[in-house]
Amino acid sequence: MIFFKKDSIDYCFIHIPKTAGTSFQNTIIQNKLDNKQYNLKFKNFMDKFNCKFDHTPLYFINNYFLNEFKLQKKIEYITIIRNPWQRLASLFEQELLRESVGLHKVEKKDLRNRFNKNYELITKNLLNGLGFFDSNKRKDLFKFWLLYLGYNRKILPNLNPNFNLLPQSWWFHDELTNKSIQQTFLFEDLESLEVSFGIKLSHENNKTIKFDYKDYYDQETIEYVYNLDKFVINKYNYDF
Repeated sequence: MIFFKKDSIDYCFIHIPKTAGTSFQNTIIQNKLDNKQYNLKFKNFMDKFNCKFDHTPLYFINNYFLNEFKLQKKIEYITIIRNPWQRLASLFEQELLRESVGLHKVEKKDLRNRFNKNYELITKNLLNGLGFFDSNKRKDLFKFWLLYLGYNRKILPNLNPNFNLLPQSWWFHDELTNKSIQQTFLFEDLESLEVSFGIKLSHENNKTIKFDYKDYYDQETIEYVYNLDKFVINKYNYDF
């Protein structure tokens, strides 16, 4: 999530996980378009509550942050959305298959480690005990991650903020005002984003080993993701 300014217009980019948002934000900073004043205010605001701010939703910024600082300027919001089935597969790979897809290991990257220093070890022992790290069982591991790791807090330690439980609309639709972000770009057509802002995206978090996201799914998980993210699927005509 980042505030920036382009052609005298104030923008706020809402970063939905696994939609090339890191690439966009870094490109904005590299082109010196970031609104340092707003971004510093927002970081300090969130730090007071010991909260991460990378993926803050529209409704929070619109109804709380801007009001708190009486920032009356008109803000144009933008976001990037992605095929929901592909997005969740990518999130799964980032969370549980980092080395298998060529992502470097990030120490203590998970917020849950703040609450239980043994969280990563507990998770690995559990999954190993279930036999899910066998490469032939990746479809089973994906289902377990999708349906249980982020759902049933009795299985793993509490305070388990798994983003797979949230539809993409949670980030870009403000339920308090019933308004949505109007400038929505597609992950599948990032060239349109580049043209609109006159930038060339950097490429962050690239996986060196590519798997077909469809190989992770069965009928149950296909339907689960549809029910989770059907607003985006129906509005933007995504299919599996």
